[in-house]
Amino acid sequence: MQQKSTMSATRGVDTLAIGIIGAGRMGRHHHSAITNYGARVVAVHDVQLEAAQELATLANAELATDVLSDFFDVEMHGVVITTPPPVRLEPIQMACEHDIALMVEKPPALNISDGQKCLECIEKADVMAAVGFQLRYHPLYEQLKALIASETVHLVRTVCTINYYLNFQMPTWFLQSEVSGGPLAEQAVHVLDCARFVMGNPKPVQAHALAVKNMALERTEFDAENAIQMTYELDNGVFGTHMNHCGTEGFCFDVEVVGPHLRLQANMADSAIRGYLNGETINEPAVSQNSLGLDKTGAWLRAIETGDRSLIRSSFADALETLALIDAAIKSRNTGRFIQVEEL
Repeated sequence: MQQKSTMSATRGVDTLAIGIIGAGRMGRHHHSAITNYGARVVAVHDVQLEAAQELATLANAELATDVLSDFFDVEMHGVVITTPPPVRLEPIQMACEHDIALMVEKPPALNISDGQKCLECIEKADVMAAVGFQLRYHPLYEQLKALIASETVHLVRTVCTINYYLNFQMPTWFLQSEVSGGPLAEQAVHVLDCARFVMGNPKPVQAHALAVKNMALERTEFDAENAIQMTYELDNGVFGTHMNHCGTEGFCFDVEVVGPHLRLQANMADSAIRGYLNGETINEPAVSQNSLGLDKTGAWLRAIETGDRSLIRSSFADALETLALIDAAIKSRNTGRFIQVEEL
């Protein structure tokens, strides 16, 4: 399906115009990726005008503003949204009204209810909408997906560790559940989505989580749990577990799959797949790039240019399946019961 646009249908790479909403760390990251691709940033919005001006100056953009209506007065092919999760619906609605393609950072919304409202706008306008799950473009997980494509998998295990509660070198809102959704939505969502990706995008059925904040008790501005253990079921019959800790030394994204004739572990830190498959030992380092030769931002930009939506490995609609898994786990915390996704 071809991407509609109010701008010219003839788009060379050097004319692809992109706006950024949210001028923080991820906004700057996307600016770099957009520039590296050969496109240009034409407008920047942030609720803090100074931040918008700083990124706009760096990008040589024509507009820096804290007013959304002014932002959308600028002609553009696509808009990147890197705001905190509660700030999704209004910018998505406005982008859809202007027929502009979307790249929304993860999670796609704070909860599934908000996400479904966003999806209604996207589907009604039929705009191209991607979500920034970068692990779907990592060659390591593309390799794992290919290895198990024709295999039976019964169990999946994921791990995410990060050092937030040790050094607090992160935006404050990351550890504020009302804004970030907590560690499941802010951190675990990456590897849980990756687990779905490598198995062909099964949908969640139910989930349960145990969670506690037993670090930095004197830091009352933070309420996000540091330790979480999660169990869930997918509609392909696979049972999954996830371990998350955001107060430990050493960063880790780890995905492991287990079946009758396989046990394979793909760890980002090692950048390798290790284990066994059908009686053979597997020890494969990740290749240097994926089969597209594009990261998440590049694939989205190429999709805008060509109208080829298959380049986008995480559509907004599919990303809501991962969000539903997260939402069910969050609602189950310390209740002692599994939450069915259909209850959400």
